[in-house]
Amino acid sequence: MSAFQSLTAGNSTPESRARAQRLVRAMVGRTLGFFEERDTANLKHLRGHLLDLADGKLPVIQGQNLRAASVLLDRQPERFLKSYRHQLQLALQEEVAAVWPAITQLSAPLKPAADTLEGMSFSLIDVDEVHRILLLDRVAQRFNLHFEPLLTTLSTQLAALMGEDSASLSQNPFRPLVLLKGFMLGWEKGELDPQVTEHLVDALEPTHFVDLGPLYTELIATLSQAGVHATTVHRIRKSPNGSSQFAPLTSAADLGPRSAGAPLGATTESSSFTQRDTPPAAPEADRSVWSQWGPARQEWVQQARHFLRRLGVGRPSVEQAGGFELSDADSGGTPGAHNSLSIPADPALLQYLSAMQADTGRGSRYQFLESDDTIDTAESPHNVLRRLGDQPAFQQAQDLDRGTVNALAEVFDYVFTDGAIPAELKVVIGRLQIPVLRAAMVDRDFFLSAEHPARKLVDTLASASVAWTPDKGEQDPLYQRIESTVQRVLHEFNDDLTLFAALLANFTEFLFESEQQADQHIEPFASRENDEEQLAAGLAQADEAVHARISALPEHLPLAPFLKPFLTTQWRQVIALAWMTEDTHPGHWSRTLATMDQLIWSTQPKTRPEERQELVGVLPELVRTLNAELDCIGWDGEDRANFTRRLIATHMLAIRMKAAPPLDTQGAALEAHAADEAMQALDERRAGKLAEQDAEQMDDFDASAQLLTRGVWFEKVSPESPPFRCRLSWVSPMRTRFLFTNREGFDAFVLSEREVAAMLRRQELQMLDQAPIVERALNRLMADNEPELRLQA
Repeated sequence: MSAFQSLTAGNSTPESRARAQRLVRAMVGRTLGFFEERDTANLKHLRGHLLDLADGKLPVIQGQNLRAASVLLDRQPERFLKSYRHQLQLALQEEVAAVWPAITQLSAPLKPAADTLEGMSFSLIDVDEVHRILLLDRVAQRFNLHFEPLLTTLSTQLAALMGEDSASLSQNPFRPLVLLKGFMLGWEKGELDPQVTEHLVDALEPTHFVDLGPLYTELIATLSQAGVHATTVHRIRKSPNGSSQFAPLTSAADLGPRSAGAPLGATTESSSFTQRDTPPAAPEADRSVWSQWGPARQEWVQQARHFLRRLGVGRPSVEQAGGFELSDADSGGTPGAHNSLSIPADPALLQYLSAMQADTGRGSRYQFLESDDTIDTAESPHNVLRRLGDQPAFQQAQDLDRGTVNALAEVFDYVFTDGAIPAELKVVIGRLQIPVLRAAMVDRDFFLSAEHPARKLVDTLASASVAWTPDKGEQDPLYQRIESTVQRVLHEFNDDLTLFAALLANFTEFLFESEQQADQHIEPFASRENDEEQLAAGLAQADEAVHARISALPEHLPLAPFLKPFLTTQWRQVIALAWMTEDTHPGHWSRTLATMDQLIWSTQPKTRPEERQELVGVLPELVRTLNAELDCIGWDGEDRANFTRRLIATHMLAIRMKAAPPLDTQGAALEAHAADEAMQALDERRAGKLAEQDAEQMDDFDASAQLLTRGVWFEKVSPESPPFRCRLSWVSPMRTRFLFTNREGFDAFVLSEREVAAMLRRQELQMLDQAPIVERALNRLMADNEPELRLQA
């Protein structure tokens, strides 16, 4: 028995809560101290691991990113460690507050983090956020398996401390995912290099990170010394009754117009993909099916919303929610039975659903989802849960189960009207209605936790489905994997939620492998575009350097006209190449600038003997340097020969003259036109770069383009061609180039950030919403009033 009472039990005392609070505080403090003692040594070990990986056979981009991360950790360790320690503390405190709301004020009250990875409660999360969550989940699995025995013991002790009936890793705030989250946020908030985050986090391994074994051993000992011991909880699960076959669903009907993308934070006339909470009303012709239902449909919405509010959805904590308000029939007349999460589902009701799930007859009205005389499919397309509420078994069920059916029906209605999901895959995902209902009744956290296994699987399948298009056909690997995942749920789910977790892991691994294959196809394009971006950046740096040198010349010593085209064209390329190779050739950049200064000085009149003598001394090395650098950029032919003759003549004149020559004695008038054109081109290039950075010229669409990250899906529309779904597969380090491809990494095209903003503005590029669909459905359902409800539909 635990020495502590449950913090959620009705008979918990202030003393027991205070003791638990002190114990949790101590564990958080020990965890932070554990990492601080080892972070310097861990950083050194991690840098070596990253370099070893980068030297291996990795894609070029991944290797470059890992090497860049190692260099940054070596050059700016204090900056990273300061951010890492702070973010680790925040991650632990926020997780403790989320898992155990009764334990508050661990230090100072925390403000909700705007970019929390797991706090997906009721705020829209962009696709990149979902990608980061999946990345952390995938990496954390390695640590979970490596430290499984210790994690099992620790989770069981924590469950005993909090009076929980069963242990769950998701209720352990010290689990690897939380610690890895602190690392990832430490890197991001340290503003080192956001482009390498994914590859850096993906490179973390249990054997190349802080060894968590001693930490978990210490935490287990802390709980044991306080009298909290691990106790095994035996759960009785229904035995499998054999596999079954399932009839396919009919094809999906047209569910209304598909909504277009919008810039982040902007509004659009359609509503499925809007990023704002209250977008403007759409024209009547563009409204989705949601806003067209009559009073009967609105009554369903009100009932589901009322149920979710009673359950506690949308409230800050369980304490504030106060539990589900049960009738005497629901609670069995038991005093104090107020928490819905502790009420098991009716076994007879689960058996009824199991029989429906296993129904394979051709006339099965639940698996085919075909209409009958009593159902108006125009109002409720393909929603079997709508009919389920009319069945005698559910009409006699407790409020909690009836409310679960109503709320889940709303969720699947939202799935069926989501314009980003192809109609064919809506049919496939729709087959999950009965098993997901069973899962929501077995584990009542479905509407309260984004970590619910069935909910995460629905979210992931819906998000992945936007990458499939009907022209790919049903033999496409993604379609096949989604369908096979759904079929396994239908065949194998028997009230054991671990099946959903296993299928989610398998499907996520499939997505990861598919992305790796696509990256191999993308790599040549990305490498070429990266080189071009580096060259463009180097040329921009050269323009500024040349302009600064010319502008600094005194009026009595103007630049020789023939040098202006040379410096703004050929030597500009030399400077750019030096800027690009500075890391591998340190000092090259400064030497090219010094050579330019020396070249300008060498063409100026030398009126004193010592100046002429100095010029004679520097000319041999200057000529050798000029020839070597011009050979590197491949400048040759008649143009180079003419420039060389002109330069020699200028040097000879400078050596022999004792006074400055009169104006135009060198035929400057013949070269003035070329010099003016060169300077005009230089000024135009500089003005163009400044205009690109002018914030006053940017609107919401430019701001949206600046926030885009790889992995976001779009639909590219054009009057000349059919719609094309494309993925933002790569963003260059300086964000001047956006590479779009299809799912396999082909059909590539590149746009600048400004071009992306222009296409968003013209609605030629429409963003597809991949935020968790269950959460979006709940957000819509929990709208405060009916007009807002219709708008968020």
